[in-house]
Amino acid sequence: MEFKILHMKTIMMALLVLFGLTVWGQEDHRGPRHGKKDKLTAEQRSELQTKKLTLALDLTENQQEQMQLLLLKKEQDRDARMAERKEMKEEENSEKLSSDKRYEKMNARLDAQIAHKKEIKNILSADQFEKWEKLVHHKKHRSRQHKRGKGKRSHTRKG
Repeated sequence: MEFKILHMKTIMMALLVLFGLTVWGQEDHRGPRHGKKDKLTAEQRSELQTKKLTLALDLTENQQEQMQLLLLKKEQDRDARMAERKEMKEEENSEKLSSDKRYEKMNARLDAQIAHKKEIKNILSADQFEKWEKLVHHKKHRSRQHKRGKGKRSHTRKG
């Protein structure tokens, strides 16, 4: 009798573990942000970014139009770079970039950032540009903290 109960417990545990692994293996086990989602188009992303900047910097109608065009161009370039990266990743004989190629890519990216900043400086007033720089700095700083795992937990509980 004891053997049957022990045997049943073992079978039940095995089934529970199997069931747990099956549920964990489902695609959406990490929530809606990690599952496959519909991606926004470059136009949609640039429009949303423009509206956020309008709220933060109090942009005029003319500034909104100029910013939307600038951001649309930036988002389209981003999509092209991502497609290129994906294509390189899918190639069977993809090799790591040489130091010269990596330098060229980094240099081109920095040149694009400088040009983008100059264009934004031409669109915004001095006060707006100062606010924009603070927003960008804050966003970069927050992103770096998040990557390091610090997130929003800046203070710890002592006790």
